[in-house]
Amino acid sequence: MPDWHEIPDAKALQPGEMVHSMAGTEDVLVLNEGGDLRAYLNRCGHMNVPLDLGTLKSGVLMCAQHNACFDARSGAIRSPPVRRPLPADALPKEMAAALQRTEANLARVICKPLTPLPMDRTGGTVRVFV
Repeated sequence: MPDWHEIPDAKALQPGEMVHSMAGTEDVLVLNEGGDLRAYLNRCGHMNVPLDLGTLKSGVLMCAQHNACFDARSGAIRSPPVRRPLPADALPKEMAAALQRTEANLARVICKPLTPLPMDRTGGTVRVFV
């Protein structure tokens, strides 16, 4: 059942910083963008990679896995994932063939915008509703 959860480490966030924490059973990401706190589920809208492994720079949250970029304030997609093919001689032939077979599957994975979570900042605490 959804409820409010305190994120203690979020109250000390400086602009450009982010922190992830468990809120009940959900891993959430809280970030400070220009003095405003935002919260999202800590999962990329592309393949569910934890977003805290990525970067937050100039209002852009970038996933560490495939470089999908999201607007830090709204969660909107700023740029889709980037897949970079490996050089043909970088992998053993069997592994390269297996990766080629999965390319059709990966091409169909849709990147979705991040959904902001409701937040509350009263009494010196930061809470998210999830």
